[in-house]
Amino acid sequence: MFKKSGFTLIELVIVIILLGILAATAIPKFVGNDGFEAQAYRDQLVQLLKTVQQQAMSCDVNCRDGRETNPYACNKVIIENDRFGIPANCNDSSLPTSFDVPQLGISQAEADTSAISFSTHTIEFDSLGIVSSCAGCNIDISGEQIRIESQGYIHEL
Repeated sequence: MFKKSGFTLIELVIVIILLGILAATAIPKFVGNDGFEAQAYRDQLVQLLKTVQQQAMSCDVNCRDGRETNPYACNKVIIENDRFGIPANCNDSSLPTSFDVPQLGISQAEADTSAISFSTHTIEFDSLGIVSSCAGCNIDISGEQIRIESQGYIHEL
């Protein structure tokens, strides 16, 4: 009697389904997660900007006297090409390489492992929560955008 060799239709369908499941779970790992990463950094930057804005509006004269040594009284956010944060000293124009808890930005080590880029800005809020240097400007985060309106409203685009 003649023996048939090969796969049945059911075996082929099962293999195709398994390959499809494997491809759906494995390919995103190899392609990367830049879209998710950009959204996460956008959300983190929006929250940092809103927090600094709230601190600026609640900071009184006594609070403003210690701005040079108190990062919570420094109403400034520096956005560099690869990271953002609050400077350690309010007079600084660059970010420290690492941040203490609570984290007030992206450390240099975290930025080195990320492919995200930012448009550079130095944002400083006044006591009314308004930004003088970046009023009505857009902050670009690898395709994601944040807008700071001239009245101080901060939102995603």
